[in-house]
Amino acid sequence: MMRAGHISAILWFLFLSIFFVTDLAAQSGGYAGSFTRMGFSPRGMAMGNALTAVESEGIYGYYNPALAAKPTESIQIDLSTAALRFDRQLHMVSSHFRLPPSAGFSVSLINATVSNIDGRTQSGYHTEYFSTNEFQLTGNFALRFSEKIWGGIGLKYNFINLHPEIPNSSSIGIDAGVLLHITSKLAMGVTIRDFLATQNLNTSNLYGIETGDQSHRYPVRFHSALSYKLTESWLLSFDYEIRFQSEEMIRKISEDSSGFEPFRTIRENRSSNSQFMRMGTRYLIHDRITLRGGIQYLQFEDEYIFQPSAGFSLHLPYDRFSPSIDYAFVREPSLRSAMHVFAIRMNI
Repeated sequence: MMRAGHISAILWFLFLSIFFVTDLAAQSGGYAGSFTRMGFSPRGMAMGNALTAVESEGIYGYYNPALAAKPTESIQIDLSTAALRFDRQLHMVSSHFRLPPSAGFSVSLINATVSNIDGRTQSGYHTEYFSTNEFQLTGNFALRFSEKIWGGIGLKYNFINLHPEIPNSSSIGIDAGVLLHITSKLAMGVTIRDFLATQNLNTSNLYGIETGDQSHRYPVRFHSALSYKLTESWLLSFDYEIRFQSEEMIRKISEDSSGFEPFRTIRENRSSNSQFMRMGTRYLIHDRITLRGGIQYLQFEDEYIFQPSAGFSLHLPYDRFSPSIDYAFVREPSLRSAMHVFAIRMNI
């Protein structure tokens, strides 16, 4: 049975999350590295990306570097791909390695591409088709300070290729996280993600010298989360995120002088924050079948929307490698399209 103290903690967490979400301050879309914030693997996406405090679904340092400290007897490997509209592709690979006696290391790679971009001249004539490629390689190291306290840090390498006339961009980001096992059923996670990560672009070859070098910071994200095992088969998870973002605005100001209007270019930095609430659940209905569902409450442009998701896992009857096939259906924030995410999980 769930104790009264545990119920109070969860209700207080939900109250704070809902209170802050209703006071969103700024748009959350259109910032650098958006592909890295879509989620990771069908298991995480199906549960609304509320995996910051969840270790039973696998070891995904993407959500919390501290999860890499989980002791395992095998090497977890996940191979994921997502089918999206508008010539977009999203691929994810991750693996985990135990470092006895009390540490672990996980590595993951995310690749996002957009192809068949129609290139045209200023007169509207077709020239060629372009494509973009973005990568994020992450290594997470974590340590079990005790059975109840795990901590981890992640180092990210971001690489971006957008156009033949735009130099490639690369940068380093840092994640850090803690996982607290309050009881055998209740866990709490806290993370900071994408600290110091930037996107550096020089578009002067395309748009003129005035645009020059541009540095766009990835939004810095703070997560606090709870997970609770109602039974061995049924899990609930809750995640609250506050996101700090900034953007550089380029404006031209006219100055009337001697009968003509010269223009002066100025750059302005604008900062804002936005907040999100995520909830997820997992239920094992059979030794071979797991069902998942989730919902995200977030802001897209000037609207507050619910982004639902659902999925399942088929655990195949092979003792060797313990393979499973994972699937998730996720509505995108615009609610005009959806993602179908597939993965193969193995333990070798």
